Amino acid sequence: MSGDMDGIRESFRNKLREGACSHAYILEGPAGIGKMETALWFASALLCEGGDPPCGECRSCRKVRDGYHPDLHLYGQGDKPVSVGDVRTLIRETSMAPVDGSRMVFILDDAQDMQAPAQNALLKVFEEPPEGVYLFLLTETRKALLPTVRSRGQFIVIPGLSDAELQQRLLKQYPRALEEDLNAAIRFAEGSCGKAEQFLQKKAAADREIARGWLEAAFAADRYSRVSAFAAAKQKRENLLPLLDLFLRMMSDVLLAKTGGEAVLLRQEEAESFSDRATRKQLVSMCDAIIRCRESVEANGNLSADLTRLAADL
Repeated sequence: MSGDMDGIRESFRNKLREGACSHAYILEGPAGIGKMETALWFASALLCEGGDPPCGECRSCRKVRDGYHPDLHLYGQGDKPVSVGDVRTLIRETSMAPVDGSRMVFILDDAQDMQAPAQNALLKVFEEPPEGVYLFLLTETRKALLPTVRSRGQFIVIPGLSDAELQQRLLKQYPRALEEDLNAAIRFAEGSCGKAEQFLQKKAAADREIARGWLEAAFAADRYSRVSAFAAAKQKRENLLPLLDLFLRMMSDVLLAKTGGEAVLLRQEEAESFSDRATRKQLVSMCDAIIRCRESVEANGNLSADLTRLAADL
């Protein structure tokens, strides 16, 4: 199921009226796109006691909204992904009777992080849950799920917000943000309010400054300046990966500008200025060097050696 959010919700509401809802759904979309918000709306509809679910006013809808409905069970919202043990607990809970009504809803967040044993343990209940049990898997990409899991759920692709909708939300939350920063956040977010909000946070701005310094160093004339800039990056592995992602995004902006495209993170004139300092072939090689460095860091390579090699490759 795909389309605009209003259409998705109305389709679900119609299926609920007809008694034709699936017992298992897979909600797909990038981080911060609104998968949990959508899943909770579905849960409200399924558990609603009003006449036109979700009514938003009945006792059940208020419990879902306030986060304490006894028949709504959330998994995967901590620092660790859903484990085999969590799935076993879920299976036990599905065998119990609902507390408030005739249905129970189980939402598994960040399902893309579930290891194969946990996904395998989920298979039977995901395919044939007890009567009145509904399961929702939330994933950034269906590719992270086993084919056997994918085949047992109905997919709902969560659409992103329009630029105008994003701008309206961001202006309410960040009334003092610079117009330039808001526009960059909207371009970066690709419809995801969560990504846009993350972009505007102080730490994200600081990370962009570091990546921006690397970009300057990448085009420095002498090798010593490049090596010094990257050697100064005293970062833990988990912090270095997002920095390399930002650096790659900026370098991709430069490559886009070289080929007439529109930059995302950099200002267009800034990206074009950098693009004038290298050929397209050189820019592609620089992007490849960043990708190789990131892969090595992710594979537990030596951080200092990886960054020194990246400086030399650039």
